[in-house]
Amino acid sequence: MSASVSVGLVGAGLFGESHLQAFRALRHARVTAVFDTDPERARQRAAEFNIPRICASVEELCTLPDIDAVDIVTPEDSHVEPALLAFASGKHVFLEKPLATSVEDCRLILAAAREAKGQFMVGHLLRFETKYAMIRDEIAAGRLGNIVSMHARRNRPKSLLPRYGRTHPALENSIHDIDLMLWYANRPVTKVRGFGRRVEGPAHSDTFWGVLEFGADGPLGIVETIWLTPPAAGIPLDDAFSLTGSKAIARLQLHPSALSFWRETGYDAPDLAYDPRVNNSALGCLRDELAHFCDCVLDNRPSSVLNPLDAFRAVRVALALIESEKTGKDVAIEGWE
Repeated sequence: MSASVSVGLVGAGLFGESHLQAFRALRHARVTAVFDTDPERARQRAAEFNIPRICASVEELCTLPDIDAVDIVTPEDSHVEPALLAFASGKHVFLEKPLATSVEDCRLILAAAREAKGQFMVGHLLRFETKYAMIRDEIAAGRLGNIVSMHARRNRPKSLLPRYGRTHPALENSIHDIDLMLWYANRPVTKVRGFGRRVEGPAHSDTFWGVLEFGADGPLGIVETIWLTPPAAGIPLDDAFSLTGSKAIARLQLHPSALSFWRETGYDAPDLAYDPRVNNSALGCLRDELAHFCDCVLDNRPSSVLNPLDAFRAVRVALALIESEKTGKDVAIEGWE
């Protein structure tokens, strides 16, 4: 393999475009092929990002001999087919979160990954965001003591509901904070309770709270996600995380932002953490995450930051929360693999 990674992108929608912006900021990677179920969108992305090949199918892209890695940014319930095709073709695979939307599909992907030759990484980008990663370092150094409780907020504008309301918020949004809590606590969730409300009438709740118990003597966690922020508020990311330890407390929040614009059209606070746009490229933790994946591909080594089993465990917790919301009862999680 050369000193650069040739990437094929499957899924050129809104977040696929963010991936393209991030790859444009990397010197050791280039997107050389793209496939999308909307051919016109694929053509537009190819023209904008100078992608030389537009593929007519996932199979065509995965079997291109000059493609080293396949980047899968499809809707949450459409991960299995492209992942299995990419593994079968001997490609390295980056798969956006969540790993899948059912335990069965997760296990199918993991089984194929174990038999595959290439590296496999799931996109839990907050492990690469500086502020969240610094909390992890404080925990590892023992400076926060034993974790007692964690509370995460991840709220979004209601204007995004038509696009992202297709997936339950526990899998679409809270999955980030579930993964962080599992990363921080380094122990399994044993019981959950989920609560949801529908205000705008989407397919799933637009207001969701989940309570996580990490064993009878372990930490407690709360995940909150609400898709009802008025668009005119100019706040795209109302995210926060609070962790209480026996020695210290860590608090993180993205609003108020360190940068804001007070325009005649209203208040505007741009994203500075996830994929901020600077010099016509995406920086932030998305760029850093994809750079780490490309390093793993070039070195042919597993990621030291995220094991695919971690992504499976986060899905298991999210699905248990969804079950709890439906039944109105606590749901125990038995076994962990």
